[in-house]
Amino acid sequence: MKSRFLRILLIINGILIPIFIVYVLGNVLIDKYNDYIFYNSENSDLEILEVKGPKYEIKQSSLIGIPNSENYIVAEYKKENDKLGILEDEINLPYDVPKNTFNIIFLDKEFNQIRKLLKNDASIKSMFISNSYSSHNKEMMNKLSRLSFYIATEDTNNDGEINNRDQHYVYVSDLNGENLTKVSDRKVKQYEWVNENKEILLNFVTESNSEFEYGIYNIENKTIKETKNKTKEK
Repeated sequence: MKSRFLRILLIINGILIPIFIVYVLGNVLIDKYNDYIFYNSENSDLEILEVKGPKYEIKQSSLIGIPNSENYIVAEYKKENDKLGILEDEINLPYDVPKNTFNIIFLDKEFNQIRKLLKNDASIKSMFISNSYSSHNKEMMNKLSRLSFYIATEDTNNDGEINNRDQHYVYVSDLNGENLTKVSDRKVKQYEWVNENKEILLNFVTESNSEFEYGIYNIENKTIKETKNKTKEK
């Protein structure tokens, strides 16, 4: 009798348990589907606005003093709109510039705007201050007289805007942003200040990997002396 009763219970459980599992899973899937429909219907207008809205938000960096100067600078840059709300990297001007910087504002000691570095907005990929690694040496810092930049002023890749994907060139200016001068029309791999910041050493882009070329730009007379060397081919 007991065995028969147990068999009946097992049969009933075998029927009811699958039905219960299907019921629970069905309700979960229906709830998720309804949530999806509700979210998309509520946010459809928002998504359209985000697609049609501006790609960038115009922002300004913190005010930073220039070493050996009474002047200050503020970088103007384009911050890409980000739905995820990712925090921006900390900017360490004047030794670095934010991504998508398009101009730099110079201010005097009373925070009045003196000028903008560029007459027309362009792309400033990097900024380098001579003696930036000699801040412990007061004598060297007192000789600081120029700023250098890596700038693109033309849409060289024809994508409709001037940005960090275009060809950039080395420029120098006074500490107040005046007398901005293009150092060379040649493409460079890297550059650095040398000879007590009286000259800039340029490492030019070459057609062959077996060659490397340097140029030494004199800040005072604005002349450049190019050298050419070949590495030993293996």
